[in-house]
Amino acid sequence: MMRKICYLLFLSIIPFSCSFTEKPDFIKINNVSVQSANLSKIVINADALFENPNDIGGNLELKNLEVFANNIKVSNINSKKFNVPIKDKFSIPIKVSFSPKQIFDDQKKGLLSNILNSIKNKEVVLDYKGVITYSLGDYSYDYNINFTDKVVLKKR
Repeated sequence: MMRKICYLLFLSIIPFSCSFTEKPDFIKINNVSVQSANLSKIVINADALFENPNDIGGNLELKNLEVFANNIKVSNINSKKFNVPIKDKFSIPIKVSFSPKQIFDDQKKGLLSNILNSIKNKEVVLDYKGVITYSLGDYSYDYNINFTDKVVLKKR
């Protein structure tokens, strides 16, 4: 009899041992940097920073995150799901690559050197717009992202 009571008590405690108090907090987009910039491709990295106050993880996924450079759409990012760590600050990487021709097309004069010179030390305004989705079982929440930053492209 005592064993049954202990077993029932144990089973009633299990659902309350893991707490889900709220969705993870989206803090900001940071660490925006140019990985490379040359005639064929510009690669820019950034991190989406979050904090999870819960004893339970979940998943985050980039869904249709659009990236604009100088008000010109250069990429649409979708990602695999990222695991959310328990009670921790964490970031998910955002990597975008695009052709410099997309944003410097008006500066073509038939010479590659003109394009290269226009890329070198050129400031570009980046806009990240879209959704990052948090999911845990049947529960999901969309974080609307609308972030703007400036980067200086440097030839590497």
